[in-house]
This record gives sequence, structure tokens and C-alpha cells, in this order.
Amino acid sequence: MRHVQSRTTRKPRLVYPVAMMLRPAFLRWLSPCAMLLSLTFGCGDDDGMVDVDAEVPEDAEVDAGPPVPVSTDHCTYEDPPATANAGGMVEAGPLEAGIAEGIMRPPVGSTLGAYTARADFLGSAGAPDDRYDELADAFLPSFGIETRPMGKVLALRAGGETVLLIKADMGLADEAVTHEVARRVGLARGIDLSGKVLFATSHSHSQFSQYTVNSVLWVGLGRQRQLVFERMVSDLVEIAGRALDDLRPARMAIAHDPAFDLEDRITRDRRPQNDVLHGGPRKDHDLFVIRVDDRESGQPMAIVPVFGIHGTVLGAENLLAANEGPGAIERAIEERFDHQVLVMHMQGAGGDVSPAGSGGLDCSDARVCYNFARIETIGRLAADAILTAWAGLDDEMVDELAIEMVTRHIELGPNWENFRIRGGALEYAPMDGVTPVDNIIYDDAGNVVSPIDDFNAPYGAALCGEANNSFIPFSQIPGTVRQANPYSSCSQVNGAVRFLSRLMNLPFEEHMPSCATTRTVVSALRLGDHLVLTVPGETNTTIVDYLRQNSPIAEERTLVIGYAQSHVGYVMTVEDWLLMGYEPSINVWGPLEGEYIGEQILAIAPLALSPEREDATVGGADRYVPRVLDESDVPPPDPAPMAGTVEPVVYSQLYVRGLVLESNQPGASLPRLTSATFAWMGESPKSGTPDIRIERHVGPGEDDWEILRRRSGRVVEDQDVLLFHTPNPLVPEEPLQQRTHRWAVEWQLVTPWGTPELDRVEDRFGLPLGRYRFYVAGTGYELRSEPFEVVAAPIQVEASVAGGRLRGAARFEAAQGWRLLHMSVRSNRPVPANGEVTLRVSTSSGPQEVSAVLDAEGRFDVEAPAGATAVEVIDRFGNVGSATL
Repeated sequence: MRHVQSRTTRKPRLVYPVAMMLRPAFLRWLSPCAMLLSLTFGCGDDDGMVDVDAEVPEDAEVDAGPPVPVSTDHCTYEDPPATANAGGMVEAGPLEAGIAEGIMRPPVGSTLGAYTARADFLGSAGAPDDRYDELADAFLPSFGIETRPMGKVLALRAGGETVLLIKADMGLADEAVTHEVARRVGLARGIDLSGKVLFATSHSHSQFSQYTVNSVLWVGLGRQRQLVFERMVSDLVEIAGRALDDLRPARMAIAHDPAFDLEDRITRDRRPQNDVLHGGPRKDHDLFVIRVDDRESGQPMAIVPVFGIHGTVLGAENLLAANEGPGAIERAIEERFDHQVLVMHMQGAGGDVSPAGSGGLDCSDARVCYNFARIETIGRLAADAILTAWAGLDDEMVDELAIEMVTRHIELGPNWENFRIRGGALEYAPMDGVTPVDNIIYDDAGNVVSPIDDFNAPYGAALCGEANNSFIPFSQIPGTVRQANPYSSCSQVNGAVRFLSRLMNLPFEEHMPSCATTRTVVSALRLGDHLVLTVPGETNTTIVDYLRQNSPIAEERTLVIGYAQSHVGYVMTVEDWLLMGYEPSINVWGPLEGEYIGEQILAIAPLALSPEREDATVGGADRYVPRVLDESDVPPPDPAPMAGTVEPVVYSQLYVRGLVLESNQPGASLPRLTSATFAWMGESPKSGTPDIRIERHVGPGEDDWEILRRRSGRVVEDQDVLLFHTPNPLVPEEPLQQRTHRWAVEWQLVTPWGTPELDRVEDRFGLPLGRYRFYVAGTGYELRSEPFEVVAAPIQVEASVAGGRLRGAARFEAAQGWRLLHMSVRSNRPVPANGEVTLRVSTSSGPQEVSAVLDAEGRFDVEAPAGATAVEVIDRFGNVGSATL
């Protein structure tokens, strides 16, 4: 097997991803008119849009009628079901809890969210090859999986109230998913869960994403595909049902650590613009941990850490599904236990918090940086602090408490009067889309001027926050051209979608506003003497601080969970939005939207704490009913009569992380740290995704094989193996052409995460020697690879004798590897060996053995035996290397 740094079949093309178009440097290089002409748009005024720079003649006739909000007649709405269990009184009762987890199975080939740079208009935008997938369409298709998206459910019941806490590895929440899961689970179980499902997401930027009904968000996630939506919903429904089946007597407590990760080892502040509001850099340093134990056995059942962290270690060039930092945090904690404990991280103020971590890979010469190693460090660094807070609850556990959850839909735009906040102190001026704004943001005292006329966007606007003109000139807010303020880069949605629909082949609504942007949903959940508030978007620290400081109970007992129930983009305070930067670019209703949503959350919070069980839909809005999209461009799954076949020759276009395979079978003998690979013909991804297992021969019989498992009992699969898919042909020669499909798996030969007694990073070089093989459970077939022998890894040794001392260093090198080998050194560069070693020294009088303990850099320094001519270094795992003295 050899490694190719740049392997591609792409034809040379001129490619400009949307992310590049948004950069000022690109805008300066390409004139707006030229950009529009290149996309078949004219630069005149025949498109029905207003010329925002045109002057109004003094004698022009002016309609004196007051502006009215634009119509939403093209949208379908319905009343949400009344809050389940409304009526009567809230009572404390014995707690029951049930847990379940499972894999969600959207098809490989659908695109990953949430980077707009994965848009594939005008050609491939950085993909390893030129493949096309009908599901992804104008976006780059996914190539495979590092970690499958997990669905996790904690069911709670007490005092007659049943609630579901659901966490899914998805880029963002969607109200349609929340609604449909509650509806289907309720129907299947004969219970009413209306308003009783808390649906939160991990916000990985490298997970399957084509499920959201919000068309504005398609720019970063790809258009909704019913197949993706249906698989995710049905999988979550099945997992939720198992959690309900698991209900049993339980105990619970909640911890709070207000000084979490102050050293920025796990996360860091990513928004310097709002430091002025905090008096310096500020990230989410509040860690909450929900602990649930089995009441009868005392065994841990669930651990729910809550704090903010963006899922953005991997960049847009990564096309393998991955659960990012949140997934690594969950894995690190799971494998501290000898049985399966449900660990589900939930987001706090993740909007302006980036992942940190350490070590990882050196990607300076890599075309695609698969830096899963750095992601693993985040999990390992976070686990101790989380488990310390968890352990501190030993004396706080209660087995009886009151539970109540309330949920309310709220109306957003286009009615500007909805956004009146702070008791009427801040509001929008009427929006007509024509009247030029005054560009006065603050008064002389530095306060925000009200009414705000600068957000004159009756259909909503996005891409705000930069002091430069909109990259779609005809969509600019009137009067903001060449004004250095947060509104000058805004693109009105009605104009932007005309441009983006052709650019990215997205089937936006025929009329604007985008219907899903006119509604959102919020919830409040009482858990004993704690209150959980949900935010439907990317929660900045400013909005989380605002909610906790204004909560009806103490800040230290108020948990705020972001990326939950629905998604409007970034949610922040007015002053934070006006400080510009990236975050204001992703919301639709301007600077007042975040605090307006915050006020609506605080409005229902007292309902969750009151002694009565209220119907929270009273006083709320109706919900948007998603439209049905035409998906005639998506062919059915390809037939796969050859599925389960291992070909004698490797398919020439097979992609396996840039490796060129010499055989479809793994090599017969493979040293530790190298990779074992296996490739076969399989099913269409629309039919299913194969499951991979690693089997080890345990003897003495030839049929004595067992599946590798982690300490927790979970099967070794995701995060330890990479799964790749390659269609043939890469690009259909005609619409709906049938294709064949090849799959491949790669396993770097290191100890899997959670290996009993060998779970430290320092033990990665100690994968037990012996025979292994891959087992594949596909859709309608199964097969096993030929066995392969794992042998010791070579150690790179440097040594010399001087002054009677034998000094040297021992290192490992896995230049083609991707797994974590060291917490600070780049794992694909020479990594120091560790621990106790045996030095077998060749001397003129025969071999002598000396024991040594390597230092942090892998060095040894011992008394040199007389006449030493060579030294062999053998570590505690039997890995060996030598050097001549």
C-alpha cells in the first residue's frame, strides 16, 4: 500500500465556492456585474428588484398609505396540538428513567452540513474526485463515515409527567423533526407527548444534513431530501421507544461548575467582537452535569454534560461523516465504565465557542486534513472535569421530584411589530423595502437608536455583519451602500434566493419570506428545583447570560440548551449583533430577533415552575407545515446483484483516504501502526450502509473468533475504522443511470478506544498481536475478509556512547496514520515511545540487558556496558528497533 498526497480525476475548472464569494478580497477582484453575468443574470433592472441606489424624483407620486407586512399566504400553518397532560396540578413523584442509544442511517452520498464551502456549483470544490450524487446535487457528496450519527434518548417520568430528552448528532435542530418524533412515538405508544420532547443536536459541521425544512438553511446544509429526513426520524422514533421500554426506578441530581476549562484546553472564545460586552474574552465556562442512576442497583444510567463547543475541528474539505468534539467527549466518558452508560453531551453557549484540543495531525502537506486525532484529545481532556462534577453529586441524588415541560410556537417575521423588546424601548420601524435608511445606529450616549430603520428588510435579510457592500448588490437594503455598518453587507432574502436558487440549484419557495423562518419553537422543562430552557439556534454567550440572569430561579440552577427544538441561526443580544463579525450573518430577522426569542423563552419559564399544568400553546402561534418537494431527480436504489463480492483487481477509482490499494484484501502480515484495508462490491447507499466489525482469533480452533469490544461492552466500530464508498461511474453519463457501488474499510492498527487495560494514549502501540479479520454485515449479504497477522511495530532508535553513558531516543512513526498517538506531538510525525524498555546491548563479550524508563521525549540515559557496539530497544509491548553505536 502506498500513499498519494494528491489523487484526483477532476478536469481543470474555474471554481468559486460561496464561502470564497463572501470574502471581501473576492468581491474586490470580481465586479458585482461580472459575477451576475457569469451566472446568467442580467445587471439591469428587469428582474423586478428595486435599485437601492436610485434617487427618487422630487415630483414623484408617493403612496401615503402605511406599510404592511408582506404576505405569507403561500405558507401553510396549523395549530399545534395542545400541551399534553394540561390541567390539574404538578406533583412530585418517584422518578423513573429509561435510556437508549442507536445509530441513525442517512445514506452516504447525501451531503454533510454545515459549511457553505461544500457547495459544488460550477464543478468540484475541493473533493478528492469528481463524483456526483443525486441526493447532494449541487453540493459535494459525502464519501464515507468516521463516526455514524448517534441518536440518544433519556426518558423521564415522575408525578404523572413523561418527557423525552433526545440528542442527535446533527448540525442543527428542526421543528419538523421535533414535531414528527413526538407525534410518531406518541401514536406508537398510546401516549400524548405533545410539547414533551426536548430535541437537541451536537452541531457537528461534518454530519449528514439534508433533513431541514428551512429553505434559508439549505445554503449551508443542502436541500431537504425526504429519504434523509425519514431515516433520521424513524431511527429516532425507534430509539425513543426503547428508552420508554427501559423505564425503571431512578435517582437524579444536577451539578454546576462555574469555572470549567478556564485554561482553554477544551474550548476557546472565538468571537473577539463581543469582548467589550464581557469586559474581556468570554466563553461558556459554565458546566452542568445531569446525573441519573438506577435506584435499585445504584449503577450509573445516564450522564448529560451541558456546555458549549462548536463542532468545527474538521474543515469543509472533510467529506467523512464525523461526530466531532461532542462525540469524542461522549466516547471518553462512556469508556470509563464497565457497562453501557448513556452519555449525551448537550450544547450550552456554543455559538461563540470553538473547539481547542491539542496535538492532532500535521496537515501542512495534506490535501485533506482528517484530523480525527485532535478531536479525540478534546474528549480525553474533558472527561476528567465532567466526571469530577458527576462524582460530586453522590450526596445530592434524589429519587422523587416534580417534572413539567411546556412548549410554545412563536411568530417571528415578517410582522416587524413582533420584535418589540425591552418593554417597547427597542423596535423596528415599518419595513417597506424601499425607504432609504438613516444609517444612525447609536445615539450620542452610545445607546441603540429606536425605532431601528436600518433593517428595512420586509422579507428578512442574511449575510449581515460586515462593513462592506452586499455580495448580491440588487438585494442590498436601501441606503446602506458604502456604509461601514452592520447592515451594509445584508442581503434581503427575496433578492438573495433569486441568485442562490440558480447558483446552487435550490428549490426555494416561489414566494418569500421563507415559510420556516416565520415561526420557531421554545421549551422550558422543570426538573425538581432546576429549570432547563431551550434556544432554537446557535446560542452566543450573551443570550445565555441574559437568560440565566433573568431566569425565575437562580442562575446556578438554570440550564440553557442551544441548538434545540428548531433553528433560526445565531441567537444573541442586540448589542452583540451590532458588533458585527461572522455570527450576525446567519439569522434572518436582524438584531432584535435574538432577544425577542429570549423574551419568549422567559415568558413560558414561569409556566414550567407553576403548581398548575398549563397548556402552553395558549398565547402562542401556529406552526408551519412543511411543503412537499419534487424529488423526481433522485433515482431509486441501484440493484446490487454482485453485493458481497470481492473482486480480484482493485477498482481504479476507489477512494480510501488517498491510499492506493494493491489488493482488495488486507495484507497477510501487517505491523502495528500501519493500516489494514478491505474492499468489496456492495449495496447502493440508498438501500443501506454496511456495518463493520473486527474479529480476533482467540483459538485454539480455526473457527474460534470473537468480535472486538470496548470496556463498556460496545462493539469496536466508529472512531476506530473509516468506511468509504465509491460509485461507478463517478458521474452518471445520463440521468438516472444505474451504477455499481464499492465500499472499503480502513483500520489503523492501534488499540481501539476503550480497550480494557489498554485505554491510555500511551498504550496505543500495544494492540494485542495475533490474527484478525473484518466482518461486513451489508444489506442482504455478509462477508469476511481474509485473516491478517498483526506483528510488532518497528521502533526508530538513535543512540551513542560518550563519557561512559549510553544515551539515545526511541520513537514511532506512522506518517500515513490518522489515529491519536500522543496528546501533544503530531501523531503523523515521529512520536516518542514511552514507559519502561529493555535495552539489549551488543558488546565484545556478548549481549547484555539493561532496563530503562524513557522520559517524555522518548530518551534514555544509562551506564554503558563496556565494549558496546549496538543496542536494541524493546518496549513493554514487544515492539523493537535497533541502532549501531
